[in-house]
Amino acid sequence: MRILFFTDTHIRGTNPQNRTDNFLETLYQKIREVFDIAQKNNVDVLLHGGDIFDRPDIAPSLAREFVLLINKYSLPVYAVAGNHDIYGQNPLTLNRTMLGLLDGADVVKLIKPGEKLYFMAGDKKIQLTGQHYYYGIDADDEKKGYIIKKDPGSDIAIHMVHGMLLEKPFFEGMAYTLIDNILETEADITLSGHYHTGFGTKCINGKYFINPGSLVRINNSLNELLRIPRVIILDIEDEIKVQEVYLKSAMPGEDVLDRSKVEALSFRDKKLSEFIQSVYSSGQYDTFDINRIIEQISKQENLKDEVVQEALKRIGRAQELLGSESNLEVN
Repeated sequence: MRILFFTDTHIRGTNPQNRTDNFLETLYQKIREVFDIAQKNNVDVLLHGGDIFDRPDIAPSLAREFVLLINKYSLPVYAVAGNHDIYGQNPLTLNRTMLGLLDGADVVKLIKPGEKLYFMAGDKKIQLTGQHYYYGIDADDEKKGYIIKKDPGSDIAIHMVHGMLLEKPFFEGMAYTLIDNILETEADITLSGHYHTGFGTKCINGKYFINPGSLVRINNSLNELLRIPRVIILDIEDEIKVQEVYLKSAMPGEDVLDRSKVEALSFRDKKLSEFIQSVYSSGQYDTFDINRIIEQISKQENLKDEVVQEALKRIGRAQELLGSESNLEVN
């Protein structure tokens, strides 16, 4: 069986401030190449690691091209929801989002938490599970979003998750999960999205942990300037083989990323600017992060989990309402 994994496409109609090209046009050129790679390599299934869209209420006209590509190539696409695909970091809002609509129409198959899908590769049984992004996924000490059990009858277990999985510690104040903290998982392959820079392919104790990085480059940090977007092809037969395929349609960073503002800064300010850009690109923080504020208040006031969850639910509804009003103003 052959599987192609890619992540964080962030389909959107506006240009990020650091891009100098036509972002949407470039993005769909990349996505078309991804489907071409899948077809040329006789891929059986495509897996998407989340953040298909840049916002939950994206305009249907922007999603149309993605749907047409899926229909054209007739390749099954399985996915998990990223934080940009849902309201209020709450996957329960999926039924009111564009990604939820595509799932309901059987265009994209969303893997529900706890759901197990099975495929056969020769005489091997492959188990596929997934975890949507949710508020606190990386703050959970038990790492329930990452650690899974393999069925006794399964030969290979693949788990796909949208979370801040990292190879090494990042910085204080941001929740993340280290690969070393989830080594007890019974997944033979853990595929992750969310962290745009990615960490490639790591094999530890015979288990694979893979994040090829976002298909798009949004911030103008040096890492993103040098990074070339890529996808992963998994060959699963008698053994697991991992191939990283770099996109030919991805232009050099200096041709599409505006570094003029960063170059004009002092060295200290430059590093600070790149740091801020890397935080924003993850989508986990906004300039005014109400979710983070609630988390801090809940700890200070020792609030019950149900109180926090109700607050987040109401924030999700408010974000949905604001998004609807913005669309009405545009129309």
